[in-house]
Amino acid sequence: MIEISIIGTIIDDFFTELIFFYVFINIYYLKRKINTKNGLKIFLLFVYSLILDYFLPNWMIFTLFIAMYFLLNENHQTNYYLINSILLGAILELSFSIISSSLIVYFNNIFTINSLLLVLIDSVTCFLLSTLAILLYRYFGFSTLVKKQKSPQLTFLLSYLYISLFLFMNLIQHFRAYKKLIVGVILFLIIQTLLTILYSSAEIKKQKENLEKESLIKQIDNLKLYTSQLDTDQKNMHKFKHDYKNILLSLEELAKSENNNELKKSLDELNGYSNIYFENTPMNFYKDLEYVSNSYIKSLLISKFKTMKTLDIKYSFECKSIIKNIGMNIFDFIRLLGISIDNAIEEVEDNPNGNIKIAIINDDKTTLFSIENTLVHSKSPTIQNMRKAGFSTKKNHAGLGMINIQDISKKYPNLFINYHKDEKIFNIQIVLTKN
Repeated sequence: MIEISIIGTIIDDFFTELIFFYVFINIYYLKRKINTKNGLKIFLLFVYSLILDYFLPNWMIFTLFIAMYFLLNENHQTNYYLINSILLGAILELSFSIISSSLIVYFNNIFTINSLLLVLIDSVTCFLLSTLAILLYRYFGFSTLVKKQKSPQLTFLLSYLYISLFLFMNLIQHFRAYKKLIVGVILFLIIQTLLTILYSSAEIKKQKENLEKESLIKQIDNLKLYTSQLDTDQKNMHKFKHDYKNILLSLEELAKSENNNELKKSLDELNGYSNIYFENTPMNFYKDLEYVSNSYIKSLLISKFKTMKTLDIKYSFECKSIIKNIGMNIFDFIRLLGISIDNAIEEVEDNPNGNIKIAIINDDKTTLFSIENTLVHSKSPTIQNMRKAGFSTKKNHAGLGMINIQDISKKYPNLFINYHKDEKIFNIQIVLTKN
């Protein structure tokens, strides 16, 4: 058993609480500056934590967590980010304390070390481990996961992990089984870490899907505003074009009746100029979109058409029947259609002769979305290869588009994905059957 002097115990408690607040501040505030008001609150909480260590039972540490939450929660609303930051700070501090204590017990069996030196080694070890953890936390982007968490699942997991560590550490101290339970401590930490990693992996995947959905909704909402304005402008343009043509015809008839050759010549030039203008006006690039009544699909198509126009990709779009409702979740469909068009854009963007054709065919039984693009002869993968995870014709590209398409298609029995490829053309058809 390791005997530590009263002074050593006081110093050890001081550095233990200091490391906890060091980890918490770096997790919760990241690169934000702490204002004077919050700085004072943290100082008072630190003093309270020292009082807890010196005069009160171990379980009273939970009163510190409660005090931290209510003092630092400025918005007075449920703040999962603050709760999770407090729990993470406590878990890391306790874990590093367990690891450091285990190492000290091991080395104390080999060497005779002064108690104050033991405290110094313990504090330095915990500080280095804490700094490493903070750097890894930021590097791997765990801060984003914790900050975006708006449900209690992660809080429950962290609470379970902390309480398990807390009880385990108190049992060791109560029975003074330091030497016998060194291996147990390490195994316990490994098991708890594995459980945390497994849960976190599932939670990260879920959060990623939610973030993608939120981002998609935000993009679509912005595009819906643009779409609404574009629809109005397009209708006004069609009306103006119709009235303009009628006026020109009336003036041409007047020129003929009065045998005014100069006026007739001027009208012919004006008619030729206006035809060129109307054929190249941006509104013309969005023709047939008036039949797409579903605002989400229309917004996505407009976004992709703008991308193709920016990349100077030749494209065409055809839709001659009203498209409103489809037989699947609209966000899954937007992902499906977006991936398919993005794959086509990726294939032809570096090909000056590249071309993309998009068509929507709707009848009583099915709705068919066809995306066809020309192929670059230097890269001619098979459909089987394109379905493999990680496949891409681009360097440094994840290549998960086709896999995502397959994953979505498995969820809907009324959804069929057909591929066709020859030497020059690749075509994907998204077919939705109706009940």
